[in-house]
Amino acid sequence: MPEEPGPPLPAETLCVRLRFTPSLREVLIDIVGRVHAAQAAAPEAHLAPRGNPAESPDPDLQAAWAEGLREREEYDTRGLLALVMNPQFGLADIPLPPAAAEAVARASVRVRLYVRETLLRDLNADEVDGELDVFRLPPAEQQGYACFRLLAHLEEDLILQLDPGAAKA
Repeated sequence: MPEEPGPPLPAETLCVRLRFTPSLREVLIDIVGRVHAAQAAAPEAHLAPRGNPAESPDPDLQAAWAEGLREREEYDTRGLLALVMNPQFGLADIPLPPAAAEAVARASVRVRLYVRETLLRDLNADEVDGELDVFRLPPAEQQGYACFRLLAHLEEDLILQLDPGAAKA
């Protein structure tokens, strides 16, 4: 049965149009939830300054910068988690304002990096980014790869909606 059209959306609203099975949505909820939990458990781990911290020109400025970055990452990941937890995600169009779409795109990059470094760590870059016989992988890697590719499509679609000129670049 076709979807009933809803009320008109504001002109600047974007739509997440992906379609996939509810079981893949459940795997994605788990993976995004793990990334979100890891950020909460060790929020500063990946924000540590490179080199000798004593060489930092202004430790207070550096701490404020790191806190702002941590807050942005937390906001972005919460947005992606809210999207994937939406029962309609994968089944119907999900409207997003541009700011939320940007946050979701940023968070999906971080989640894809997490998947790459954990679930897909035994695969080389050519396999992950190219053609891959997914059926030769163990189930956890199959699920990770499916989520990795799904998030890549999500990012690409949102970026093209945010900046239609990006397709020409």
